[in-house]
Amino acid sequence: MKIKHSLIAAAILSTASLSASAAPSYNLVDLGVLQGGDFSYAYDISNTGLIVGRSRGRYPTGPDTDARGTTHSARFTYDGSYVQDLGSLGGSRGGQAEAVNDSGMAAGFSHTGEDANGQRIYKAYVNHYLTGYTQELGTLGEGRDSRAYGINNNGKVVGWSNTLADGSDHKAFVYDTATNSMEALQGPILGGARSFAFDINDSDQVVGTATTVNGSANAFIYNDGVTTNLGSLDNSGYSEARGINESGQVTGFSLDSDKNYTAFIYDEVNGMQSLGGMGGDSEGYDINNNGDVVGKAITDEGRSAAFLYSNGAMYNLYSLLSAEDQALWQELREGYGINDNGDIVGRGRFWTDKEAGRSMSKAFLLTADGSISAVPVPAAIFLMGPALGLLGFMRKRSLQAAA
Repeated sequence: MKIKHSLIAAAILSTASLSASAAPSYNLVDLGVLQGGDFSYAYDISNTGLIVGRSRGRYPTGPDTDARGTTHSARFTYDGSYVQDLGSLGGSRGGQAEAVNDSGMAAGFSHTGEDANGQRIYKAYVNHYLTGYTQELGTLGEGRDSRAYGINNNGKVVGWSNTLADGSDHKAFVYDTATNSMEALQGPILGGARSFAFDINDSDQVVGTATTVNGSANAFIYNDGVTTNLGSLDNSGYSEARGINESGQVTGFSLDSDKNYTAFIYDEVNGMQSLGGMGGDSEGYDINNNGDVVGKAITDEGRSAAFLYSNGAMYNLYSLLSAEDQALWQELREGYGINDNGDIVGRGRFWTDKEAGRSMSKAFLLTADGSISAVPVPAAIFLMGPALGLLGFMRKRSLQAAA
């Protein structure tokens, strides 16, 4: 998986498969928020039904915490009955979980403190499902920050890290949890100085974006030391790859000939193909093994809408909800993750006072058949979760961050 366009651009530039003849329908699950919280996002869902993201709670987490509480990495139960705080790496500002694999290992980044100039430092982590242990991954070289965005079923994590203490550079990395080692992708990737990795499949193919020798930035696939430049829809501009499936199909977004950001799907045979949009920009965030893509699109009215692209058609996910669910939710804004069952997670706006026009951001789960397999959550983790959020939690070695 998995959002970070504004951050990266600034750094660089300073279900089941669906029938084409009938629109699908979905059942919606409100995934909830942390204790006393006021928002939540869901970023990824595994094929085993494990869901991760972030939520803000209002309970205190340290002396520097503001009155609103902090944003914490979160694991959601599939039925919306519980939100588990994954804790932090010692910092007071929390973090977020970006990706989860089928065994429940979650990858993300968390606040660890501030540097001498008061700048916040974030490090990448892996949370181990069965034990609840949150492992800090460290950084490349003398780097200050690192952030993790993807994890595969081999326990390999991808993201980016600084290599310099001042945080002025960015290098895509792969971290192997079997050997506890972090390595930068080899070479200058696309000829430029900066690279960012966002997803990895079980064949260890990595996708992301990197600067080129001419100063632009393009999506790439990295496979065993060989990098493929995916180009862009306008053949000269910016593109990012956000998700890859086991067939090597890639989704993300690119500048098109009208200089709009447009969601794409890429494969070796057809190259980069536009998915279109709903009147404005569109961005693809994840792709499953059926080739179904989820993301967000800007509508003709200028609103953000979560979409599903399947078999040549783009669907506004809100329009596929029942009338009862539409009455409870103002909109579904982003679709961040989709698994091979066609279950989709993301963020929407839930009405808190419809008459007054008040709503809040909430994580959602959409299921095409109304059910997904229940995932047993170790009792020890449920007991530990809130306490770990308050105490700061265990750390191992130093790693990464981003939003």
